[in-house]
Amino acid sequence: MSKTTVILIRHGETLWNKEKRYQGQQDSPLSPKGIKQAEVVGKFLQSRIIDAVYSSDLKRALLTSEHIAKGHQLTPIVDQRLREISFGVWEGKTREQVKKEHPDEWEARSRNVLNTRVSGGELPGEVLERFHSFLAARLADARGQTIVVVSHGGALRLLIASLLHIPLERAHLIHQSNTGISEFVHFEQGERSWWETVCINSTGHLGSYFL
Repeated sequence: MSKTTVILIRHGETLWNKEKRYQGQQDSPLSPKGIKQAEVVGKFLQSRIIDAVYSSDLKRALLTSEHIAKGHQLTPIVDQRLREISFGVWEGKTREQVKKEHPDEWEARSRNVLNTRVSGGELPGEVLERFHSFLAARLADARGQTIVVVSHGGALRLLIASLLHIPLERAHLIHQSNTGISEFVHFEQGERSWWETVCINSTGHLGSYFL
């Protein structure tokens, strides 16, 4: 039986996180607090044996991943499949702005999040398709290893829901804090494979000041 440990981490806080704006695939820089969160999670994981660090190509994730990778003399491997869900025309706007400017889309998505596409955006199932494509490729190469994956809140909620067989329309209930750690172990035995959960959104390394 082989096992692979996958450590999922959301990027540090950004300026748009503070302003509660939809970020999607737009780049908002890490806030001073977010930079410190990235430093803290990097130091926390320094004691772990980590074989590879993968990151979304969006700058907020990449900068966070660099703080983790340097403690292991690694360079983050960038993969666009780890990007946040695209929110199309909503990106850069607050919820109140979206409700005012796109009321029909807002209402439709509130009723059916899985099948309502924001103009120019992605459906949750499309995000999962690319994320699982990434995982399938990496798990084939990383048997017996520990890898870190730095991604985004929405994408990680969907992924975790899928791994735990939680209905995707309930994925929003899986909170992902900035630089929160979720750890899973993937087992393979013959033709069987399964996931076990170690922790979800662990933030003890941050302390109350950085939450």
